[in-house]
Amino acid sequence: MPQLVGRHLEEMANIRSSRKRRIVLISSIVVGILLAYYSMVHFSHSHYSFGLFNLCCLLAVILNVSHLSKQPKSNYSEIILSGVLLLQALVQLLYGENIISQILWLFPILAAIIFINEFKIGLLLSSSFYLIILFSVNFPGNTLIPREFPTDRLLFSLFSILLICNISSYYYAKAVNYIQSLYKEGIEDLAYMDQLTGLANRWSFENWASDKLAHPPENGTLTALIFIDIDDFKSINDAYGHDVGDRVLQHFARRLKNNIRNKDRKTNKHDYSIARFAGDEFVILLYDVKTKNDLNGILDRVCEIFTDNYKTEQRINTLTVSVGAALFPNDATTLPELTRCADKAMYTAKHRGKNQYCYYHDDPKDNQVGSNINNDNKVTQLKKTSLPYT
Repeated sequence: MPQLVGRHLEEMANIRSSRKRRIVLISSIVVGILLAYYSMVHFSHSHYSFGLFNLCCLLAVILNVSHLSKQPKSNYSEIILSGVLLLQALVQLLYGENIISQILWLFPILAAIIFINEFKIGLLLSSSFYLIILFSVNFPGNTLIPREFPTDRLLFSLFSILLICNISSYYYAKAVNYIQSLYKEGIEDLAYMDQLTGLANRWSFENWASDKLAHPPENGTLTALIFIDIDDFKSINDAYGHDVGDRVLQHFARRLKNNIRNKDRKTNKHDYSIARFAGDEFVILLYDVKTKNDLNGILDRVCEIFTDNYKTEQRINTLTVSVGAALFPNDATTLPELTRCADKAMYTAKHRGKNQYCYYHDDPKDNQVGSNINNDNKVTQLKKTSLPYT
């Protein structure tokens, strides 16, 4: 069912461009046939100027169709066809022999201009054309339309067509925009987000992080890649089943989002700084961290992410995380190398007893190398806590 819905959403998302192309092609065929027919009629009646004019318009339509077939996403094909229709309407009104019969062509031309174009462009062109007709009819000394012709009915009819067609075009454009917004949200969710945890997936994180690292950090601030692994997660899947393991991952992801900033300070928009990397591995790109102590505080929060006083009937013995941190650009200058360094630091934390964090490089200036380290340079492990599970 989701695949069926997704396929139809994709079709609807492309409906704007496909609709425009089809309408332009169909309208061009109809206009081309009419232009070819009236060219022959004018030449047969020795009206060579009108016949030549119609042939020129026909050539413009043919070239426009040829361009559209080669470049289906062209943004000018409907404008060119609208220009041909408007020019035909004005010439027929100004120089046509039977003005009464020529006026009848105004209605389909006006409707075609509205439906060929996007709503705003169609509204602009059709309104401008109507204003020209209105000005011409009410201009003193008007010779465009005979006096005996009921111009008020003509103007009212044209205005009714203008209003109805533009309202229809507006609501159609509104519906298509809504469908496209749903499609874009769905595509973004599928392409950029991990479906289990709701965090960014590896692909979106790497693209976002690579772009972020391309801009040097502000003076005095730290940028660090944090690699997190849930300790002994395989035993959870083996003992409780994969459904329970999935809920543990979801629980951990929610805690990460609630405890770690995942909004850009400048734009206040969500970024992809927190991601599920693979399995029970998570990554965080911390940027604009003011001091090393602030970074240590964040790592402490990550290590204590499963601490909770909420009690339920079922508990998963002890659940902890091992965390590795690599600093940019001190440890590495590229994202792959920075990830490798953070991964190595994470494994060092595991070898030191788990439930702690470790930096890739020891920093002799602050006595907190590799994890929480006391003045005797011994590893001080964080207290292990039980995970309340519902």
